[in-house]
Amino acid sequence: MSQQSVEKVELKDDPDKVVQYDHESDEFVLSEHEAGESALVNAPWQYKVIALVTALLFPLGSHFSTSAISAMKAPIKKNLGINNTQYGVLSSSVSIINTIFPIAGGIFMDMFGSVWGTLAVNFLIIIGSLLTCIAAKIESFGLMVAGRVLFGIGSGLIVTMQESMLSKWFRTQHLSIVIGLQLSISRLATFLGTLVANPIAARTGDWVWSFWLSFIICCFSILMNLAYALVVRHLRRKAGDKETVGVFTKQEIQHQKKRKAFHFKSLVKFPIYYWHILLIEFIFAAVWSSFQTISTEFVQIHFGDSDAVLAGYQASASQSVPIVATPLLGIFMDFFGGRITILLVSAIFLILSTAFLGWTYISAVVGMVFYSISLAFGPIGMITSIGMIVPSDYIGTGLGLYKSSNNVGTTILDIIVGVVQDHTADQAYTGVMILFMALSCIGFVLIALLLFTQYRYLDNLLEAPRTKRIRLMRERADKEIELNRKGQDSYADTSVSKLNYVYPAIFCICLIVAWVLFFVYAANGKIAA
Repeated sequence: MSQQSVEKVELKDDPDKVVQYDHESDEFVLSEHEAGESALVNAPWQYKVIALVTALLFPLGSHFSTSAISAMKAPIKKNLGINNTQYGVLSSSVSIINTIFPIAGGIFMDMFGSVWGTLAVNFLIIIGSLLTCIAAKIESFGLMVAGRVLFGIGSGLIVTMQESMLSKWFRTQHLSIVIGLQLSISRLATFLGTLVANPIAARTGDWVWSFWLSFIICCFSILMNLAYALVVRHLRRKAGDKETVGVFTKQEIQHQKKRKAFHFKSLVKFPIYYWHILLIEFIFAAVWSSFQTISTEFVQIHFGDSDAVLAGYQASASQSVPIVATPLLGIFMDFFGGRITILLVSAIFLILSTAFLGWTYISAVVGMVFYSISLAFGPIGMITSIGMIVPSDYIGTGLGLYKSSNNVGTTILDIIVGVVQDHTADQAYTGVMILFMALSCIGFVLIALLLFTQYRYLDNLLEAPRTKRIRLMRERADKEIELNRKGQDSYADTSVSKLNYVYPAIFCICLIVAWVLFFVYAANGKIAA
């Protein structure tokens, strides 16, 4: 196919649709963007580098702001005059809204792409962060909850979009390394938020300044997001006549247009091991996130450290290991596999962390570092596994459900933690740590079961080393691209069993429970003892 033989033409039945036509072969040629996102795995490396570098930067403000408000639990309770249950409502106001929105965002990603959508959600983050600052200034609990809800819509969507986009570009090769870098950058922002929130308040003499700093970083994030959108748009236009991924007939062009419709029926075709990973995420993310929201105050109460700044320094150790370890783990998994084994190690360190922090008085840093190791080893294995077992057509939806399960569990546990603490003598964390230990042990058993099921039903794909994994993933990708060329859904030849309806039903029940708990305690934060 020569460049001279190709020209842009309009489709007769759709004048708004302009495609490339090759006179030599009498066939239409689709660009990479037009051919569907299954083809992004074959994109030129220039596209991949730009997608990686810019995508790593635009959620920084979201991560920083989330951790900063967690580190400020004691000042928030004091200045707003609220109890632990009401703080649990405030904390869960970010997660509750993201029990639904990541799913919608993932579906949007799968249907329309993400370039300008990320700008819209980053704008929501800025508005929510600004309302939080104003609420802190006028000491309004209600306004702060509203601001955090708005912030939560954006923060949940931006992470889902980021992970979905990176998974679509790198799912056959280097996905573990890429997700490792993504998690490292997010943990760095979270670490800094936990580390500097209280010192900023102490140095300025105004607790509100911690929120203003979060707002400034959110503004920086949207600038990085804008740079990403403009660069990708420029490269698409520049490469439009040259970068193609395949030759299509008129009939295949029509199939491609139809394929952009989302098939809700395919949700029940998601495999059992996908829902198994979601259940593990439901439990572990709830423990990780809920502990993070109480870590600074926990150090103050359990270890008797009244200095909020020093307690914040010790609590920030819980974010230290992922900054360095996740990229290294990504490299290890890219070459040697072992995703579920690494997830099992994460569960072991979470159990050890809970034991050290809850039942000993050894320096809090020890338990925090163990927690940090768990946080480094856990998410990267689950996120990359979903990117491998879910078709490209549904990666956005799959990761949206993953993020949603994260927030469902976090919402429920945040409120339960507040209730348990308010019912414990002297508002100690004894009952809370028992709860964390029980959930950690249940998670360990579930991961051990996943290790067996993926070996039996996935040919050990999630544990496979590089050579075998690339072969298996290319087979999957080639099959998806062939189905997409025909205008068929990637799950077109997948059968459905009765159990496939049970898993989404259980998910919906947990979702309803989260919303009920949130509104019950948002309406009446003070509960009867």
